[in-house]
Amino acid sequence: MSMRNSGKMNQKIIAIVLWTTFLLQHYALCDTTIRTCEPIRVEMCRSVGYNNTSMPNLVGHELQSDADFTLQTFTPLIQYGCSAQLHFFLCAAYFPYCTPKVPVPIGPCRGLCEAVRARCHPVLQGFGFPWPHALDCNRFPKANNLEHMCMKGPDEPTGASLSTEYMPTKATSSLQPSCQGLAKSHLYVRLNRSGKCAPLCEAEIMFNTQDKNLAELWVSVWSIAAVVIAVAAILSFIISDTKWDKILMPLVTCNSLVAVGYVVRILAGRNNSSCGIDPQLPGTFILLTDGLSNAPCATTFLLRYYFGMSASVWWAILCLKWHFTVRRERDDSLSASTVDKKYDQTYSSLTQLTAWGLPAIQTLLVLVTRLVDADQLIGACYVGNQSDQALRNYVATPLFGYWVFGAHCS
Repeated sequence: MSMRNSGKMNQKIIAIVLWTTFLLQHYALCDTTIRTCEPIRVEMCRSVGYNNTSMPNLVGHELQSDADFTLQTFTPLIQYGCSAQLHFFLCAAYFPYCTPKVPVPIGPCRGLCEAVRARCHPVLQGFGFPWPHALDCNRFPKANNLEHMCMKGPDEPTGASLSTEYMPTKATSSLQPSCQGLAKSHLYVRLNRSGKCAPLCEAEIMFNTQDKNLAELWVSVWSIAAVVIAVAAILSFIISDTKWDKILMPLVTCNSLVAVGYVVRILAGRNNSSCGIDPQLPGTFILLTDGLSNAPCATTFLLRYYFGMSASVWWAILCLKWHFTVRRERDDSLSASTVDKKYDQTYSSLTQLTAWGLPAIQTLLVLVTRLVDADQLIGACYVGNQSDQALRNYVATPLFGYWVFGAHCS
């Protein structure tokens, strides 16, 4: 009797399980059949070959606005051009195709995902980013068949190369949206290590090629002329033995070496002295924002900045000398010996230390903060070409201070 009751109980349990399974399958079928299609409202994906999608999408977004927000982060990568299939693949993943004839949304095929990842993943790695987990290729169907439907997408252009086809060398877009606030942002790239937006080497942002060639010719002529005149002046100072020739010698020497700095730039060439490759951007030539690793750039900077600042200090000292000279001639209340003593002290060891030491400290600060950069017009390295703050702190402020001192003395 107990065995009979036990058999009936097992039959009831089996019946309940079968009925529950039937209800779950029926619910799942109903759930897929009530899934409705909706028009794609995101502009980026309206022209990819279909107009309707269904939410939630293949990566879990419930709303089109959420999918659009995530999709916008890929805009720089699409503009970069690492793969011609990238645009379609992203739209297929975030806005899958929906049709009333199929109960599930149709996304990209695994082969499409793998082709895009093969081309674009190295670019992301170069900027320190992994391939997005939400776009794992294993989650997409292997092929479009009766069991699983998917979209293959457009083919890559014939002859495209994985290694160099999409590596820009001149005018390409930024890979980081942070540069989009700049004018002509597509001619900049963002450097992850420093966070700066560096212009591409030959980008025509503020000046075109004609402007650059004219400026280079103009600077070349005057730099060579300045060096020739400076050499003649120094030789005349050496030959002659007058007091003012010796006083002017440091100022003339400093300005001569500044001209030599421009000559170094001209001899090295624009690209060799102002452009380089960031380690995280292989194949992309950028206008240097840290030119210490480039010998022509560093040499041009040192000659122009250090001796340019030294020339300003010596100019202030020359004003002080002129001040004492005028006082000696006009102030009868002071004896000539007293004024001459002050006059001679202007070339004391302290004066020499000030004249050469202050610019040395300024130069050391610029080197430590790695603010040596190249300008867009002639490609000469200095400080403050690409940073207003650096220009204000290390160029404008010191020069204004030396000018105030010299003007006060005169």
